[in-house]
Amino acid sequence: MTRCGSCGMYLVLEGAPERRFVCMKCRLIELLEEKIRGLEIQVETLAEFRRGFEQMMEHRHDEAQGISSDEQIEAGPKDSEEGLLGEESGRWKHVTRRTRQRKRWASDGEIELRNRFAELENEDGAQQAAEGERARKKRQAASPAEGGEESMEATPTMSPRMIVRANTNGEDLQPAGVGDRPENHTVTRKRQVYMIGDSLLRRTDRPVTRADRENRRVCWLPGAKIQDVDLRLNRILAGAGKNPLFVLHVGTNDTASQSLDCIKEDYARLRKTLKDIEAQVIFSGILPVPRAGQRRSDKIMAISRWLRHWCYKEGFGMYGHWEAFMDRKLFTQHGLHLSKEGNRFLGWRLTDLIKRALN
Repeated sequence: MTRCGSCGMYLVLEGAPERRFVCMKCRLIELLEEKIRGLEIQVETLAEFRRGFEQMMEHRHDEAQGISSDEQIEAGPKDSEEGLLGEESGRWKHVTRRTRQRKRWASDGEIELRNRFAELENEDGAQQAAEGERARKKRQAASPAEGGEESMEATPTMSPRMIVRANTNGEDLQPAGVGDRPENHTVTRKRQVYMIGDSLLRRTDRPVTRADRENRRVCWLPGAKIQDVDLRLNRILAGAGKNPLFVLHVGTNDTASQSLDCIKEDYARLRKTLKDIEAQVIFSGILPVPRAGQRRSDKIMAISRWLRHWCYKEGFGMYGHWEAFMDRKLFTQHGLHLSKEGNRFLGWRLTDLIKRALN
C-alpha cells in the first residue's frame, strides 16, 4: 500500500516508489491548474488589447466629430446669407429637414440595337461559301463520285483536324450524351490522409476511413517504436499525393525501455525525415498506461509536456489524449492496449481531428 503525498489516498502498486508518490488524479489536477493559469494570462492580455483598441476608436471618433462640427460652423453663415437673398427674405418660414428626390424620366425614343459587323460577316460567309462551291465542283469533275458517298472538305475557317462528313440518312452521327459532356473536364484528387503508429491504432480504421475510403489509410505496426516508424515512413508514403495529411501516434513503447534523452533524439531524427516531405504533420499524444509504475508514469508526463513545446517550435500539430483516457474501462486488463470501447473512442477522436485539419 502506497499513500499519496497530496490527497492522502492509498493505492496498490507493483513496487515501492523511489520518491514522494503522487496519484494520477492529483497530477491531473496540477495539469488543469497550470492550464487555468495560462488561460488567465491570455484573458488579461486580451482585455488590455481590447481597452487599448476602444480608447483608440474613441479618440478617432472625437476627432471626426470635431472636424464635422467645424465644417458645419463654416457652412452656416453662407447658407443663411443665401436664404436672405431670396424673394421671400422678408417673411419668416418654418423649415424642416427633408431629402429631395430627383425624378428621372425615361427617354421617349427607342434605342436602336444592331450589329455593326453583320455586313462583314455576310461578306466573309458568302466568300467562303463561293470558294467551297468551286472546290466541290472541281473534285466532282475530276472523279466520278456519287452523291451518296462520303466527301471530306477542309474549309478555310476550319482547322485541318476538323472534317465535314456528308450525312445522307439524316441521322445523328454522334453517340448519346456527347453533346452534354463538358469540353475541358479535369479530375481533381482529394488530399490523402495517412495515420501511422503502433498497435494502439488497431480497430480504428473503420471510423477513420468511413468518410472517404479511397483517400484515407491507417497503418499500425505492432510493437513499433519511433525508429521503426522513421525507417518505414518513406515506403509507406510512396503513393501520397500533393500536400497530404499525416497523423503519427507513436512513443508509448519507447517509454517502457528507453530514457528521456534517447526518446528526444529519436523524435529529432524523425523530424528530419518529415521535413523532406511536403505535408501537414500532426502528432497524436501518448496515452497513459494505467498499471505502469510511478517511474514510467512520470516519464510519460514529461515526454508529453516536451512533445507539445517541441511540435509548436518545429511547426507540427499536437493533439493530446491524456485527460480523455483517465477511465480504466477504456483499457484491457493488463493496461497496455485499448479495449473495444477504447479503440472506438480513440477512432472517433482521430476522425474529428482529421475533419478539423482538412477544413
